[in-house]
Amino acid sequence: MGANPGEKFPDQARIDIVAKQKISARAGRHRARIRTARSPFFQLLVLANLTARPFAERFGRRLHLSLSEWRVLLVAADRPGITAQDLADYIGLDKMSVSRAVRGLVARRRLAREASARDRRRLHLYLTEEGWRVYEAIAASGLARERTVFGSLGARERAAFFAQLAHLVSGIRKLDRKP
Repeated sequence: MGANPGEKFPDQARIDIVAKQKISARAGRHRARIRTARSPFFQLLVLANLTARPFAERFGRRLHLSLSEWRVLLVAADRPGITAQDLADYIGLDKMSVSRAVRGLVARRRLAREASARDRRRLHLYLTEEGWRVYEAIAASGLARERTVFGSLGARERAAFFAQLAHLVSGIRKLDRKP
């Protein structure tokens, strides 16, 4: 206790200040510059997250596979021989996340690395038989989820959405290449 009997505890004084700041913040105008409900960028993030949400529950635990590892398998299946660097650039993940995913997949014998004939430091990625088994266990469900998510759009709307999405991805790739 303080020297004065009526003096508040120092911690209580801090709590009172924080409470006043919270009340002040609630009473003031809305200060957020990014309104998440109106931000196309944020809504794309939400769509991607909601689409991927059932992955851990349905496949991740059972197959001992992270979402990043699934994404690496998905791309390596579609683009056999891709390097980890090219894969990171293609899907927009940082190199460290891709490297960690590749190491995990190699350790569980789902992915094989093969040195390039021209540059032994560049390693090309290929699914192993075990990798294909895991891929097949998930791919049908992924395609069904894609159909469900985009099923509310008509064929023209889907085509237009995909064209716009491809245009945005291309634009951000160009933007990121600028010095």
